[in-house]
Amino acid sequence: MTTFKFTESVKMSFRSIASNKRRSFLTALGVMIGVAAVITLVALGNGTQKSVEQSLESLGSNLLILYSGQPKGGSLVRRNTTNIQPSLTGEDLEFLESLIPEIIRSAAPESSSSGQIKYSNKNTAGTIIGTNLSYPEVRNFHPVYGSFFSENDLAARKPSAVIGAQIYRDLFIDGEDPVGQKIRINGVSFVVTGIMEEKGSSTSDSSIFIPISTFQKYISGSSMYALINIQAVDLDSMRELQTYIENEILRLHKLPNMDAADFYVANQLDLLNTLQGVTSTFTLLLGSIAAISLIVGGIGIMNIMLVAVTERTREIGIRMALGAKSSDILSQFLTEAIILSVGGGLIGIFLGVTTAIGANKFGGMASAISGESIILAFGFSVVTGLFFGGYPAYQASKLDPIEALRYE
Repeated sequence: MTTFKFTESVKMSFRSIASNKRRSFLTALGVMIGVAAVITLVALGNGTQKSVEQSLESLGSNLLILYSGQPKGGSLVRRNTTNIQPSLTGEDLEFLESLIPEIIRSAAPESSSSGQIKYSNKNTAGTIIGTNLSYPEVRNFHPVYGSFFSENDLAARKPSAVIGAQIYRDLFIDGEDPVGQKIRINGVSFVVTGIMEEKGSSTSDSSIFIPISTFQKYISGSSMYALINIQAVDLDSMRELQTYIENEILRLHKLPNMDAADFYVANQLDLLNTLQGVTSTFTLLLGSIAAISLIVGGIGIMNIMLVAVTERTREIGIRMALGAKSSDILSQFLTEAIILSVGGGLIGIFLGVTTAIGANKFGGMASAISGESIILAFGFSVVTGLFFGGYPAYQASKLDPIEALRYE
């Protein structure tokens, strides 16, 4: 009996919705837009977060950077070290290398300077970076053609260079083999050994990598390092490792505490946590704004259902006169509201997923559709139908049959 009543209530609800197709569509439209907005905006927020995480991973994994100079935020990509007096010594590097492989995987010193690069009758500006053979592994930045300079180049201070993708485009004809060719950096002749992979960063792609010993001989004239890249053995040990390195470098530099330090350590975890916090807040804000449109859609459902109750007052009176109970009237109008919200929710899911995919493929925007956002948006649309359809349904169930029959 209960199943029969429910089936009849659903059939009557569909007939009522079908008899007012345009109005029913406009009623459900608010829910469609709300669900689609929640799914799309949360997908864009998640996509932004994943894009940020991938960008950080491209800098290297488990990364700590020991910088010369006073602290300047938590940046892991600071390149403006040319105006900072280098304070890191060979002794500092030896200490870090003594921790391999138990505590750190590898360490790569780095010093940089801007310079003019020439090949044949072409020239361009770039960043000259002196480092060692550990750099590609530590910074997850590898040659795609040719090779990095060798251990022999480093030991003999040979003028060898690995050029960035943009440097190659600026100096060489497309398809021309640069390996073995000679370029001039600040007037000094260097032999090209390879081309680095393209990172999509103007700084990285316009860089030239040479042995740190060669950099100290021809570029800086100093044995100091601007920074040292450090790769921890695992993610869990990074904070302890940072503290340990700070204490030991203070000891080596004969300094009392970090307030007097001429160096600082940037931790990849700090930057990652900060950016994840920002993007999570951003995603939550976008989702909350989109959820407001669901509430507006629910108010639209309540408004239209109240109108429907008024229009169908006489019908309600006839049904009650024929024996329909208040619960039957309540369930019918509540079923109509739920059908409108569920139908709007399903269409909204399709629109939201399609929009998120389209934004990723054709709009150049990173998006990551989450199953949780789909379930949440759809669940919210059902609750919206129940909540905002409940009051009109209750009003309909409480009509006086005699007064309803008199209604014109």
